[in-house]
Amino acid sequence: MRHSHRYEYGRVILSPLEEKDIEELRQLRNRQKEYFLTKGEIGEEAQKKWYKLYLENDSDIMFRISHRDKPDIFLGAIAVYNIDYGSRVAEVGRTVVDKEKNAEAGIGLDATKGICLFSFTVLGIEKIVATILKSNERILKTDTRAGFYISGDGGDNSYAIEMTRTSLNLFDRLDIRGNGR
Repeated sequence: MRHSHRYEYGRVILSPLEEKDIEELRQLRNRQKEYFLTKGEIGEEAQKKWYKLYLENDSDIMFRISHRDKPDIFLGAIAVYNIDYGSRVAEVGRTVVDKEKNAEAGIGLDATKGICLFSFTVLGIEKIVATILKSNERILKTDTRAGFYISGDGGDNSYAIEMTRTSLNLFDRLDIRGNGR
């Protein structure tokens, strides 16, 4: 969906994914396709079509990830989607981080913590869920370090994971206003 949200946490800035980012996102996602449930190669036209549909979807907020020290450089993307304001549940994922542009460890963790805090504090979400491939040990480690826990076996080589406001492991870096520092 079109949005103007900007959220900072740790070393990252989460800002709206823009059309200028989608080709770089497509290439990055194709390089990391083995970590996604849908592993097919994405073409330029398919990416443009996806972006148009994304802008029309009110339950989907996609962010570009950048470093505070280099805010103009696209490092990756992360999303909160399937947002259900009635039940106050959303899904977090679609995470890609370009390690070639920033070898600094923990950028993905900062982005994950940031989007979860955004979801809880800005959107009023109470529970965040995700599906993680069992073979994606890197994101499973990142998500559990952020405060997610395994809530079930997907049966299709995946885990169901979740985090609630009360299971949150993020407040070590918050000030009293609830803003990431």
